[in-house]
Amino acid sequence: MKFNIVLLITIMAVSCGKLNDKAKEAIDSVSSVNTEESGSLIAYNNAMIDYMISTGDRIDAAANDYETMRAMVSQKRKERMFIGLAFIASVQDIERENDGIFLLKPGNNLPSEIKEDLVASVKATSESFENTKNAYADFKKYLDLEDYKDDDWAKGKEYVDIIEKNIISFYDHKSEAYKIIKPLAVAAEIELLKDHPLREAYIASKIDLLLTEEILNIVYAEKIDMVALNAKYDELEANAKKHKSLIADLLKEHDKDSTYNSYYEQLEDFLGELRKHKRDGKITESEVNDISREYKYLLGDFNRFV
Repeated sequence: MKFNIVLLITIMAVSCGKLNDKAKEAIDSVSSVNTEESGSLIAYNNAMIDYMISTGDRIDAAANDYETMRAMVSQKRKERMFIGLAFIASVQDIERENDGIFLLKPGNNLPSEIKEDLVASVKATSESFENTKNAYADFKKYLDLEDYKDDDWAKGKEYVDIIEKNIISFYDHKSEAYKIIKPLAVAAEIELLKDHPLREAYIASKIDLLLTEEILNIVYAEKIDMVALNAKYDELEANAKKHKSLIADLLKEHDKDSTYNSYYEQLEDFLGELRKHKRDGKITESEVNDISREYKYLLGDFNRFV
């Protein structure tokens, strides 16, 4: 089974026609808060992303082991090369405060419905993570003690079924949490930048980064929508041409011209890699990894700029 591992980052749609009432209310609430409250929401967003990355790395490793585990119980044969180290690293406990941020208590300025949905998604993601981790440990112990000899792999199949179910649940709830928090975090970032002299360049680069992440969502899908991919490529290419020369004098004045230019040079590399791989109308898993690698370089350049 191929798990649909999605990098789900939702671009903020500011048009009223593109947002449901809850989302509009939430973004309006962010747009009316002070600088400190906007900063708190961004800090919460960053902490949540850190948590999702650390748990996601472990789940990705378990997903990679899943096929071997499933084959063992299906073929009723122990795989000698199976090591089972997916959960060797520890992750944050969401029931505890970390660096002043409690993931189960998002900002007070958010509407109650949005907070409830966000907390529910974070909790469900954590529960799926813990269920996967526990079943994975149980399977490894079952394998090490050779208990499959007593029940003809029956319990092993139960453990693998639990792992499959909860890996899927983890990815689904992680995506839900991102869908809720990302537009709010972007709105908070824009609010913080309202009086910044480089606001135009910061927002332009952020919009283009979000477009690359939308493109990654498309290429990571089980079936790639080439029409949607080409449309997003054209949009990003047009943006890059328009944005790369914005407020050049101001950027130079604030010693940001070099990092801004590096960011857009890397964006050209991302577009080139994407153009090369989509040319024949299909993209392989290996080519998806190439595109993803260029995105990671781009993200590094973006962080150096901002």
